[in-house]
Amino acid sequence: MENCTIYSHQLKFEEIIKIVKAELPKATVEFNDGGKQKSLVANIKVGFFGKNKTLKINYRERENPSYKLDKLECGLTQNLAGMVNYIQSIPARNEELRDKFLHKVMSANCEIPFMAEPEITPEFEKVLKRIVQNLDAFVFAQPNKVFAKSNAQHFLDKDYNLIIDDNGHMEVNDVSVTVDAKYHDQPKESYNEEQMQRKAKSESILKTKNIKVNLNLPCVNSSEATRLRTKQEVIERAYALMIIAVYGEGVSQEQLQKPIEEKSIKGFSPREQSILEVTQLNIDQKSYATWRYESLYVLLWALKIFPDLKFPSEICDVQAVVSTIIKPSRDEFSNQAQLRSAEEILDELDKTYRMNWACVDARIKGEEVDGAINSSIIYERHYALNWLTNDQDQEWDNVQTHT
Repeated sequence: MENCTIYSHQLKFEEIIKIVKAELPKATVEFNDGGKQKSLVANIKVGFFGKNKTLKINYRERENPSYKLDKLECGLTQNLAGMVNYIQSIPARNEELRDKFLHKVMSANCEIPFMAEPEITPEFEKVLKRIVQNLDAFVFAQPNKVFAKSNAQHFLDKDYNLIIDDNGHMEVNDVSVTVDAKYHDQPKESYNEEQMQRKAKSESILKTKNIKVNLNLPCVNSSEATRLRTKQEVIERAYALMIIAVYGEGVSQEQLQKPIEEKSIKGFSPREQSILEVTQLNIDQKSYATWRYESLYVLLWALKIFPDLKFPSEICDVQAVVSTIIKPSRDEFSNQAQLRSAEEILDELDKTYRMNWACVDARIKGEEVDGAINSSIIYERHYALNWLTNDQDQEWDNVQTHT
């Protein structure tokens, strides 16, 4: 027997039945609908002397479909949580891409074991490929003649490209994470006037900058429903980002000890702490660290250290960003800092969220982003603003930037 497991955000067992019947017209197909758990068996008879071929597809859904993994309330969510821990333990060559794949894992709503006897024949492989393509799924497989992108167990995208294997090898440059709005968005009828006006204002700004606008994107939360991080949380996070960013630029561990001790910096995330313990950063770690200047810039704006955020076409003034936080003592900096209102921060989040959608849309289509905006800057801003507004109550390393 050969097998693999398919995972998808989409709940489409009926689509799977249609695919099996279309691709295996000579098979006897039986299926069982057990609610959240279903199964399908397709048998192909091969004459008197041939060995019958059998395809069995099991299927189970989450107890409560979602786009995040905040409650382990069923067997599938428990399995996904274990998968997340496993993937996090892999020494990935591209940690940012691995983390994006984690969001796709956490958004999975169904698990589909695909089992072929005696093997995954060409006709069974056609069924498999159509299911994976139609459900925008990813595959977890052991190496065999069908799954030969790695000699270890590995994850593949819908085009059978290697996402990551046990050894951290990766083939893809991006991972698509698509979330069904019915699991994510606040019902349109419940938007208040503040949210609608903010959305309209953002769309107007984007149009004047010739940035593509998706009128169907939802509103961000209202100020009433938003719980900002506290001023002290933002200050601590800003100090941590400053240390990580300058370390990525080549400042030694020894040189960093003085500001860390003088300013009592203790709020490093687990990922940041692991980076600080590496004596020689690789290219991906350096990239991750130095791009955090843009996140830091957002937090300093949120603390009113900078009066505004410049248009995201060019990177921030790194020297100015560092000097504003490194020169004053911690007490002086804390006295100077004032956290902006929820309304101001949400205005920036709403606009940035829509810009990020334009960046993702352009990347998917292989096009240049309109409006001369830098997609990496937008990503860092979206990340920091989602953290500032406690989006999904995620801690820094796990912040999501769905569009």
